[in-house]
Amino acid sequence: MMLNIISIVINVVFFIILNLDLYTDQVYLPDGIKREWHGSPIDRLYAADKNVLLYLYIFLAAVSILTGILLLAGIRNNVVKTVQLVAAIASVLMFIIIMAVAGNTHPTY
Repeated sequence: MMLNIISIVINVVFFIILNLDLYTDQVYLPDGIKREWHGSPIDRLYAADKNVLLYLYIFLAAVSILTGILLLAGIRNNVVKTVQLVAAIASVLMFIIIMAVAGNTHPTY
């Protein structure tokens, strides 16, 4: 039961982290002006046209949260437990992959 609550909280915290402005990007425009702005990992994924990673993470997080809620509601099916465990692990791995890709993406315009 504790794993269900932890996976729900972790997925919510991960989504909040993905929306924080963690990166500062600097670009020289064609007219020579340097532009600087702050962006989140989600912004960087969209700038690099890798938003499929975000959609995959959202799907895995939703499956993990829904199965966690089902288990907390009293459904004790081994299939649901297995799906919840796999989805929780996969969503954590996708979060790590997204942060790595966003950290190594440097948009150029």
